[in-house]
Amino acid sequence: MSRKEKKPNILKSKRFKYGTSAVVFTVVFVAAIIALNVIFTSLAQTYLWYVDMTKSQIYTLRDSAKAILNELEDNTNIEFIFCAPFDKLEENIYQKQVYTLVQNLAREYDFITYSYIDALVENKRIRQYMQTEASRIKTTDVIITNGADYRVHTLESFYTFAESDNRVFGFNGEYKIISAILQMQGEKLIAYFTTNHSETVERSYLWNLFEEAGFDVRTLDLTKEDIDPKAKIVIMNGPKYDLWGAYDLVNEVNKLHYFISNYGSFMVFVDPGAQPMPELDEFLSEWGIKFEPAWIKDTSSAISVDGSRLVSVYPTEGLGASINATLRTFEVPPMTIVHDARPVKILWDNYSGRNVSPILTTTNNAVAFYADDEGTTANGPFNLMTITAEMRYIQNDPIYTYVVAGGTSKFGDPMYLSGTGYGNQDVLYSIMKAIGKEKVPLDLQFKVYEDTSLSITTAEATRWTILFMVVLPLIVVAGGMAVWFRRRHL
Repeated sequence: MSRKEKKPNILKSKRFKYGTSAVVFTVVFVAAIIALNVIFTSLAQTYLWYVDMTKSQIYTLRDSAKAILNELEDNTNIEFIFCAPFDKLEENIYQKQVYTLVQNLAREYDFITYSYIDALVENKRIRQYMQTEASRIKTTDVIITNGADYRVHTLESFYTFAESDNRVFGFNGEYKIISAILQMQGEKLIAYFTTNHSETVERSYLWNLFEEAGFDVRTLDLTKEDIDPKAKIVIMNGPKYDLWGAYDLVNEVNKLHYFISNYGSFMVFVDPGAQPMPELDEFLSEWGIKFEPAWIKDTSSAISVDGSRLVSVYPTEGLGASINATLRTFEVPPMTIVHDARPVKILWDNYSGRNVSPILTTTNNAVAFYADDEGTTANGPFNLMTITAEMRYIQNDPIYTYVVAGGTSKFGDPMYLSGTGYGNQDVLYSIMKAIGKEKVPLDLQFKVYEDTSLSITTAEATRWTILFMVVLPLIVVAGGMAVWFRRRHL
């Protein structure tokens, strides 16, 4: 009788054991990868682990911003209060970008903290940040406070919008935040805007620009008030009438002389259509400049058909060149527009320790039309804005006084200060920095979203390609081959 062969027990076979081990290993490995990914994602969000490979470094705090914050006093305490719960900040990409920047700041600096208020629920807590009873704080607003002072910024204020279709063009968070912090630090330098000559004064964009740069901005009627000795600059923006002089009831010119002799600075913008101003002309002649009674047109270099919205030329020599130096570093320098301008004539380059140079000029093709009966014209180039500097020493330290003259009051128009692609704001910031407000956040231009393409070099791209396309696959293949050989020989 033949013996029946026993069927092998598949549960006790090596293939089943090794197959089971392989399945368990695979499941454990996949689970470990998922767990590791969850843990790493959580840590990355908490500690902001990321590599910013965008061309404009839109997610990175710039060195110029860090340099300003590093100089703040030891007793500085800044809190950012977001007016919405954390989960709401995560839902809105624009709020999240501001929130991420603040997280960056808080991680870098111990004196910076942040918290949340639900503006829809916590009315009592938020009321202290309302300037008036009619004020409204929205859930998208951000409050910046040092305990004694505060600023409320709308979400829109952190961004720059395109003029054409009002789309979000760039991120301006660094500038807005650091400007707000600087405004709350220590004793502010005073910037006066003169009144009583039909000037463009309070709440103009130019006024706001000085405020954002950290100045204590005030109005000044020289016929009734004296200039505070702590003032750093007096701005006369588009006067239509002359200063009062020696033969008037009050001598405004003399007050300006005294202010500048005590190391103050003066900035004046005068339109082509203004009436003659002999007192102002005589005052400016002592600083080597004169407003010509003419109107400049340049159809070869303008953004308007009639040639009145002039695209400025940036001089490359003299003190004025240092004012526009930042703009000239761009591959395509932003246009600085001077609208409805008159020539600013330089009477002498250097006299009695005072040096004059142009900040902005026209092209050679510009034509000046003079306001006379003969219809006189002159060919360019012409100076659109000038700066005169005088240096004196106090205890072996050089102290500078500046007089800046521009041939139009429209230099600070909203179109050119808030619009994209214009250099007017940068020129004004450079002037502020020159007159001694060193903490003006000059280098914190907005970061353009169109420039978020990768900016790595070809060599770096090759290395990344090799890493992801060759090295990592080889590691996986090597691991698979090792498992295969072990199974083959067991």
